[in-house]
Amino acid sequence: MQGLKELILLLKRHNIHPFKHLAGLDTGKSKLLLLYEGIAKNKFSSDEEAANELYREESIDTSKYRKLKSDFREKLLSAVFQINTDLGHYSDYQKAYYDCHKEWVMVRFLTGQNANTAALALANSLLRKSEKFDFTLLSMDVASYLRIQYGLRESNDKRFRETNQQFNYYRKIYDAECLAEELYSTLVVRTVNNRSAQEEVYRLSNEYYAQIEPLLKEFQSYKLNMYGYMIGLMRFTTVNDYGSALKYCEEAIAFFKKRPYEARVPLQIFYYQHLICNIHLRRFEEGKKSVQHCIRLMEEGTFNWFKFKELYLLLLLHIKQYEQAGEILLKTLEHPRFEFLPENAKELWRIYEPYVYYLATLGKIKSPIRNKFKLAKFINEVPIFSKDKSGMNIAILVIKILIQLQEHKYSRVLDEVEATEQYCYRHLRGEDTQRSYNFLKMLLQIPMGQFDKNVIIAKAERYLEKMKDIPLQLANQTHEIEIIPYEVLWEYALESLETHPEKRAKGEHSR
Repeated sequence: MQGLKELILLLKRHNIHPFKHLAGLDTGKSKLLLLYEGIAKNKFSSDEEAANELYREESIDTSKYRKLKSDFREKLLSAVFQINTDLGHYSDYQKAYYDCHKEWVMVRFLTGQNANTAALALANSLLRKSEKFDFTLLSMDVASYLRIQYGLRESNDKRFRETNQQFNYYRKIYDAECLAEELYSTLVVRTVNNRSAQEEVYRLSNEYYAQIEPLLKEFQSYKLNMYGYMIGLMRFTTVNDYGSALKYCEEAIAFFKKRPYEARVPLQIFYYQHLICNIHLRRFEEGKKSVQHCIRLMEEGTFNWFKFKELYLLLLLHIKQYEQAGEILLKTLEHPRFEFLPENAKELWRIYEPYVYYLATLGKIKSPIRNKFKLAKFINEVPIFSKDKSGMNIAILVIKILIQLQEHKYSRVLDEVEATEQYCYRHLRGEDTQRSYNFLKMLLQIPMGQFDKNVIIAKAERYLEKMKDIPLQLANQTHEIEIIPYEVLWEYALESLETHPEKRAKGEHSR
């Protein structure tokens, strides 16, 4: 069902309705049209619901529904070819990609129909386009086709040797691209669900870059340099050297700006990383410039668009533009393509949600999210990062305590003191989590100080000083963990405390 939803969203975005012609049938609505409308309007969330609705007056026969669904999928896929890639939001690179692959299908079709002269001319033209846009695999396939034509069909020795040389050249580039892709993917897999594996990733990124660097000097291909630069960047980001990372991003951006086409994806990636560096370096005005570049390059609803929105949200939270942050959060959670994100990406947004809710309860923001959010439900919705004890689970634990304080559920805070102490001791004693360790120790002083603001401030002072000695940009932890700077959250935590002991006593019993 998810795949069908995805296809329908794609076609709707391009104003294509493959079943519109069925709407005026005299015999009533077609089941194909009913299935389309049911999925498009979120009436059906499963195949079982769709089958029961469409065949409710007939005996349950799953084979009928399976046949309907198969026909439905085929018609949706056929409609994809109606998408007009000449629209303004497609880059020259994207247009060339679609056009070149269509031409390649045409070459193979003409060859199969014995129109070899026409196919050969089209293939030579196609290879020139493919070379210009760095379509390495396609260039290799076309070169392979041409050497067979010139070698076996025409026996043209000169042209055979030329195309054979081209094939071998592109095979070398393709091998280099595959290696870079494999190495970068290995690094990502190590970190995506374990944000604390920085030391290993740093070691591997240096090893992998040493393998890739000679290839980067030899070949200028799009894919090789995109993955190569990303591997190279991780040598700096994993040790929080954001000054060097910023310069490296600028080097990557300069490379891709010089390509003879708009390299939109890598430019998105490195402007995005440029924004991350500026956030860590507290260069917020420069960060806003990176935001403008990202907005220009990104297509709404893509994976990179969601990642950019995530980072933009963090930027706004760090510069206290809370109202705008709340708007971005709500629009993102309600976006029709949100449900198609990987689970770990969706969980990050679910972690950001209670922080915006918390700001609303403090009166820092007016947001409808205040009436929707439930803490207990939130804890059950983040199973992946709940296991990341030295990573994003820190952000989960922090906001849980802060919300309980703001809601004056003091008994719950007291109940979890021992568990939080053990958590700090077991998972946050390393150098890379010292800001988080000290901040949680500060929060623990609140119940230990009997929720008396003056006592708490005195007890927390030594942890506050230690935390301030580790600036956010130097803390060896990912930027997502400290969603709002701890110094600011500490001010808000103190705001949450009631000043009158008798009110506090009443609050201790609220649950």
